[in-house]
Amino acid sequence: MKFSLRQQMIFSFSIVFIALIVVFGSLILNYNISSYQKQSYNSINKVVKANLSLIDNHLDQLITVSKIVANDQDIINAVTYRNSVQEIDYSVELYNQREVASKIKQLDVLGNITNALIIGNNHEYLYYYGSSPVRGYRFDQQDWFNKAAYMEDKYIRFTNFHPTDYLLNYRNRKTVSVITPIINANQYYSAGRTFLMTDFNLDPILSDKNGQGNMQIAIYDGVNPVHFANNSHLSTLQKEDISEGLRKGKKSFIVAKSGDHPVSYLVVNETSLVSGWAILGIMPLTEVEELRSTNKTVVIAMVVIACMLVVLLSGLISKSILNPMQSLLQRFNQIASGRRDVSFKESKSKEINLIAETADHMLKNINQLTDEVVEEQRRLATEQLKVLQHQINPHFLNNVLQSIKAMAVCGDTESISKATTLLGKILSYSVYNPYELVELKQELSYTENYIILQNIRFNGLIKYSMSCDEQLDHFLVPKLMIQPLVENAIEHGFEDRKEGHLSIVVEDAGREIYIAITNDGAAVDSAEVKRINSMLSNQDTYKQNQSIGLLNLNQRLKSCYGMQAGVKMLSREGMNTSIVITIPKRKEG
Repeated sequence: MKFSLRQQMIFSFSIVFIALIVVFGSLILNYNISSYQKQSYNSINKVVKANLSLIDNHLDQLITVSKIVANDQDIINAVTYRNSVQEIDYSVELYNQREVASKIKQLDVLGNITNALIIGNNHEYLYYYGSSPVRGYRFDQQDWFNKAAYMEDKYIRFTNFHPTDYLLNYRNRKTVSVITPIINANQYYSAGRTFLMTDFNLDPILSDKNGQGNMQIAIYDGVNPVHFANNSHLSTLQKEDISEGLRKGKKSFIVAKSGDHPVSYLVVNETSLVSGWAILGIMPLTEVEELRSTNKTVVIAMVVIACMLVVLLSGLISKSILNPMQSLLQRFNQIASGRRDVSFKESKSKEINLIAETADHMLKNINQLTDEVVEEQRRLATEQLKVLQHQINPHFLNNVLQSIKAMAVCGDTESISKATTLLGKILSYSVYNPYELVELKQELSYTENYIILQNIRFNGLIKYSMSCDEQLDHFLVPKLMIQPLVENAIEHGFEDRKEGHLSIVVEDAGREIYIAITNDGAAVDSAEVKRINSMLSNQDTYKQNQSIGLLNLNQRLKSCYGMQAGVKMLSREGMNTSIVITIPKRKEG
């Protein structure tokens, strides 16, 4: 199915601008979401750092007081006594109990201590403060105790949440504890691997201890929870996702929705330098999702409205572009039909105006030159007319204009601009003083423009190369000397071929200059070559009906440079065909 140029322009403009609008809308949507998410992250991070500071300060105080109690000499003496005797002297033990109780009471200054126990080397409690413990309870059989008490890399150890089944009245409660070794510093040995275990409550030191606000605070010992809000709505699967994110070392991440909890969460964590725990801030992304939904609706509405406007504007723009082009094409068709009185109207497009001005100028110059040629002498008029007719071949001009027309229909403005620029240069060069002498580099430049313009018509199938000694750039030669030979090579040498190669070589031979125009097309019959070279050497241009271009050029060269100048053809089957121009550096006489 074929579409009109206007339909193609509307479709192309619409697709491009709609794509840009969609991309721009997506960028705005993503920016708003990421900006709000970043604000949420910053807000959570501030709360997390505030809680981290509170927890670290409290734990520092707890460590300090625990060290003081554990290093008290009366407690060390009491522990050493209990660890070293089989039968207890209760008079001594009663004294020790009073001393230990008075020392452990120092923990009351912290306010949130619930219990304290001194655990002996038999892994049972020796002394306690607070709730009564269970007699005979073996702490070495508890994983949470062994994991914390026997860590080699830390002196003071913290446990995660663990049960309090070692207490008579609080078996169903959970707590966290700090475990401090009791060491006899004077004797340089550990008091039988004896520990002070202090249970404490985290809730009073958390700024959002119950998760009642928009954000929850949780504490993990790496991957396992130490503290979590009692009324947290996170599902089991989401909590597992949190543990997985912490295991991978992520500082912030999003926990996706789960089947039984349709809310996603943003998680930010910081690590305590005192306890090694990860302090987490967990915020639901309900507001972010609502913002995403609202923004998506707004962006979609904007895209729909923008698409409608783009289609409307594309129609108006295409109409404003194509109307003057259609008018220009009508006038080109009139030129192609043979009319020379065509006038061009000015449009708002610079490119179309350039084409119109070039064509108008071309027509005016053709008419003017035609009138002048009629009034000149027969011989000179005939010679000049042949040159002019050869250079401004109506078929060539018509072909170029038809090519420009085809480009205009296809909307290929870049190729139109290139073709009209080249055509303008060729016309300007050929119609202004076409019989004067010009510098060789100008003639070569004109010829190259002609080849490039022909290549636009032939889709770049004409390959060419040019070579000229630099010292010959300013050497004066007859204008329009090389182009007719190139035209002949294209029309005859490449006949019935898809592509061909042209070579133009200018060499300085000392007293003479040689210009060779070579093509790799079909070879000329040897008899024909001999006939043409004979005519070029002996006969007058105007008595011939064939090879007029070569004969005319040969006559012009002899008129300018004397009989030593001239043209010669070289061709043989299996070899290239060359036209060689010989020009003496000094004119005869």
